[in-house]
Amino acid sequence: MKKLNLKGKIAIVTGASSGIGKEIATLLVKKYGCIVYGIGRNLPRLDLLREELGPENFLCAVMDVCDKSSWEKMASYFTNWNTLPTVLINCAGMLPKFSSVENAETEGIEDVMSVNYLSAVYACKYIMPIMEKGGAVVNISSASALCPFAGVAAYSASKAALERFTEALSFERRDLRVSCVMPGFVKTNIMKNQETTEKDKGLINFFSADAKKTAKKILRRVVRRKRRIVVGTDAHFMSFMFRAFPRFAPRFFSWVIKKSGLNLFKNV
Repeated sequence: MKKLNLKGKIAIVTGASSGIGKEIATLLVKKYGCIVYGIGRNLPRLDLLREELGPENFLCAVMDVCDKSSWEKMASYFTNWNTLPTVLINCAGMLPKFSSVENAETEGIEDVMSVNYLSAVYACKYIMPIMEKGGAVVNISSASALCPFAGVAAYSASKAALERFTEALSFERRDLRVSCVMPGFVKTNIMKNQETTEKDKGLINFFSADAKKTAKKILRRVVRRKRRIVVGTDAHFMSFMFRAFPRFAPRFFSWVIKKSGLNLFKNV
């Protein structure tokens, strides 16, 4: 299959103020010469990235990605701008505190489904109709969609829903390459809501991949038009374990979490 040509294209990236989204936006500008429209929650961080990449290359906006009307307005913006985006990358995401369902806050469950799943649904619904044919839609799911385990029920459900949504979507728009990315632990600020000790942070960093390297791997596979993208040693291990031992793997990972003694998992 012919590779995706990103040179000089227009891309929309959510979650662009930090983490994988920021690194993907940076690569799109610096390596592929794209014009990136970055969406995030933190305006100061977006402004810093705009200064780094150049205001002519990186346009940014603070927007609630869970708000349907905001996506409608963005679609109208591109239509009035008389230009077509080629790439849509949904990186926005959140990780609630590790917790059993009984101990979880209801608002947190609703928020995680909105940010991790519905935001991508709205983005696809309103942006895909105005996208250039031959382009790409990339939804960032998670390794937690590959294998369920205790403590992340809502998060896992939101990412699994995004995976299934993306797979179904790929059969609706055959003129676009629709991809789902499932990364493992990555060094980002997604753990900011967790109650972590220095021991927790050390262990997380040990298992976490570098955000820049992860972004490079993702874009390489997007260019090669891969539909299903698993990134990270831990993600590949989880995928293998669940495919090979579907009954044992969830129990094993849940047991490891409960026996770890980490403060991170105290409410699981």
